Amino acid sequence: EKLGGKHKGISFQTRRGGQVVATYDGQIAFAGPFRGYKQLLIIDHGAGYHTLLTGMDRIDVSVGQWLLAGEPVGAMSTDKSNNDPLYFELRKNGAPINPLPWIRQRNAKAQG
Repeated sequence: EKLGGKHKGISFQTRRGGQVVATYDGQIAFAGPFRGYKQLLIIDHGAGYHTLLTGMDRIDVSVGQWLLAGEPVGAMSTDKSNNDPLYFELRKNGAPINPLPWIRQRNAKAQG
């Protein structure tokens, strides 16, 4: 809720030290600490679409960098006491939208 409004994204419990990858092709619009978040990553996918990712311990990309889907962008904490989930939010023209149809479409392509 710190990013404004109700959460519209998805939280994932990950394994400690898990690698986080880009879900879609895009360009890094923001990478680093933001307000109450340790790390915030924003990827611009064009046509008004952006992905927001929080909960990572480390970000391994920098602003302006271009990514392909599946490229590593960071890692989760290895600390046993840090159980932060990975939060994924998809936005269209600044407003959160339901990411499930995108995720389903991506999985169908990967499996097909």
